[in-house]
Formats: sequence, C-alpha cells, structure tokens
Amino acid sequence: MRLSLFTRALITLILSFGLFALLAFATVVQFALVPVADRGTRDLAALMVLATETLARINEAEREGYRDHIARNYGLRLLPPGQEPQGLSDYYFPYLDLLQQALAERTGASVVTASSWQAGERWFWVRLAVQERDLWIGFPRERVQSRPFEGLTLVIMIALVLIIGSAALLARRVTKPLERLSAAAEQVAQGFSPRPLPETGPRELACLARQFNHMSRQVRELLANRTLLLAGISHDLRTPLTRLRLALEMLPRDAAWRDLTERMERDLEEMNGLLDQAAELGRSLGRGEPRWVDLAPLIGDLCQGNPRLRREGPESCHRLLDPLVVRRILGNLIENALSYSAGEVEVRLDCRPPTEIRVMDRGTGIPAAELEAVFRPFYRLESSRSRATGGSGLGLAVCQQLAQANGFQLRLAPRPGGGLVARLGLGGEPARTAGGPSPAMNLVDATDGTA
Repeated sequence: MRLSLFTRALITLILSFGLFALLAFATVVQFALVPVADRGTRDLAALMVLATETLARINEAEREGYRDHIARNYGLRLLPPGQEPQGLSDYYFPYLDLLQQALAERTGASVVTASSWQAGERWFWVRLAVQERDLWIGFPRERVQSRPFEGLTLVIMIALVLIIGSAALLARRVTKPLERLSAAAEQVAQGFSPRPLPETGPRELACLARQFNHMSRQVRELLANRTLLLAGISHDLRTPLTRLRLALEMLPRDAAWRDLTERMERDLEEMNGLLDQAAELGRSLGRGEPRWVDLAPLIGDLCQGNPRLRREGPESCHRLLDPLVVRRILGNLIENALSYSAGEVEVRLDCRPPTEIRVMDRGTGIPAAELEAVFRPFYRLESSRSRATGGSGLGLAVCQQLAQANGFQLRLAPRPGGGLVARLGLGGEPARTAGGPSPAMNLVDATDGTA
C-alpha cells in the first residue's frame, strides 16, 4: 500500500525528532545527571562507612544515643550489631547501583544491598562488615529526592506529544497545499474549471500554485476555443454541403447519372455525420444531473429492435446517475461494437458493487498497445477501423470525456476467444431494496431519460 505524502513526512519528522530527543536525553544523563548522582552516592557512602565504624568503636551505653543522632540529623538508621532488617527483598533502583559501587571502592569488599517495606514506606539497606561483624544501615526512599522512573516517563510523554504535534503541524503545512493542487489537477483532468488556488505559503509552493492557476486558465481558454472552432467549422461547412445536396437533387435521374449521384449522396451523408460528431465533441461534456434511475430498462431500450444485441443481467438495478450520459456512452459503445463485428453483441449488466456494464463483441479487436490511444480525438486504427466502416475517431473520445466528467471508469480490453470488451464502471453502491426503490428516490423513466 502506498503511503500518502503527509504520512511519509510525518513518519520522517517523528523519527528525526525522536532520534534527536533520544540523543539529547542520553547526553544530559551522561554528562549531568550521572556525575551529580555519583557525587551524591560517594558522599553518602562516606557517611555510612563513618557511621558504622563510629558505632563499632563507641561503648554500649553511647550507641543508642548515637543511632538517634544519626537518624535525626542524617536520615540513616543503624541497627544494633547482629540485628537484621525484616522483609528484605530485591528491588531495582539505579541509585543503589551507584551507592554499592561507591561503598565497594571505599571498603575494598563486596557490599550487599536490599530493600524492605516498613510502615508504608520503602527502605534501602546496606550490609557493611565492620571489625568482623555485619552492621546493617538503611535510609528511606524519600531521602533520595530523585525519581528517575517517574521523571523518565514524564519526559517521554512530553517528548512524544511535542514531537508528534510539531511533526504533524509541519507535515500538514507542507502537504496541504499539495493536496489542494492534486484535487484541482484532478478537476482539470475531468474537464472542470477549479477555483484558483491561494498563492500563499512558502515561496516554492506559492510559485507552484501561481503556475498552476496560469495553466488552468490556459486550459480553460483552450477548451473554449476548441468548442468555438468546432462549432464554427460545423456551421460554416453545412452551407456548402446544403448547396451540394441541392445541386444533386437537380441532376437528371436517368441511369447514366444514378451511380454517380448515389455515391455523392453517401459522401455527403458521411461528411454530415462527421460534422455532427465534431459538434458533439465541441459541446460541453461535463457532469450531468444525477437522479435515481433503473439501469435494466435503460439497457433494454437501447437493445430493443436489434436481433444482434443480447442483454444479460438483473431485471432491476437502481443507481444515482444521469441517464442521458449513460445512454450517450452506451449508444456509442454499442454502435462501435455493431459496426466492427459481424456476430452477436452482448450487453451485460452487473449490479453488484461496483456496478459495471460490459459491451462485448467478436470483432477484430484492438491491439493491446492501442487500447489507450483510441480514446484520443480523431485517432483511428487503419487496419481494423478503416473509413469504409464509417468510423471518424470521435466516438470513443466523447465516451471517455463523458465518463471522466461523471466519475465513471471506461476501459477497453481484449475479449477471451477474440473480440473486444468495453467496461463502463459506474462505481458506488446500487440502491436495491426488497420492495424496490424507496419513495424518496424520485425514480426516472429509463426509457426516455426524463424524470
């Protein structure tokens, strides 16, 4: 699955900011927090060793007072020799690792650390060997003011909020103008004239919007000029065609002139058909007015009266679309299929979403390399679409422009076994209920395309 530009930019910014935040946090820990903690644990280790050695040297009568003095002034609890704290357990605390290392360096021997829970408070204990006796000295968790886990959690949460928020903001500022440009370009491709894009933001994006607005105006003017040109040519050529037809009518109708007259009349009819299709291409091929319509009778009306057409599909299929647009597209596709094949032509309706209509013939088909090119105006395949068949190269161009303007998908593909398949994808979810369309559908009479 292709990721959008916004998603890619967001992921890139999150990874970049996240890596920077991680490196910054590691730098602060290594060069600021660790030295401060190391200095604090060394001072505490020195105080603990001094307190235990002093307790071991003084007489029994002074020890109780000394333990009270240490507890009151330094927050340390000295247990009598031979007494062990109750409920000892292992507890990971980074501060204890530094303290254990500082005590081992000062005493030259391994030091045992443990933890216990007393009176609703966590205590940390250290066992020191003094004069061949083990003395336990402890301090409460509150004595160590730092809270690394809570602080780390808070820092990570704040960093995530700031990183994701700033990354989303920056990515949106970059991608939003491009999304507007993409939507406007899609409208231009479908034959619409989008509103001018705002020429604001960074210099590069503002320049891009300005160039697109200029291009959009040129395309709009080009389409208007094309319509005017085709309409003018079609109108101006009909006058000499009318004079030619009148002259033919005035020719003698004897056997000597009959063959020549019939050939000239056929040529005039062909020229008139070309002018009609050119005028149709020049007309507005935009989006029609969508209404609820039953496609089954619409297709049946197009196939009626022609024994070479065979309709397949459900008896009812309601869709929200412009029936006149569908009739124009299917009419051209069916006419092409009948013209370029001698056998039966199938028109198949598939109402399952996405709704699709297929026009299938057994003609000579179209080479795979030309399947896209035949949608260009006046493009012809001389090997299979010769002038003898009456093709002008405009029918498929009109169908494609109508399909694009109405959000349909028109594709051509080789038919298995020979021939061509024209697929008109209408998309969306057809409105089908057990009792037919709801009253709110304003159903259209598909046979004439009017409400």
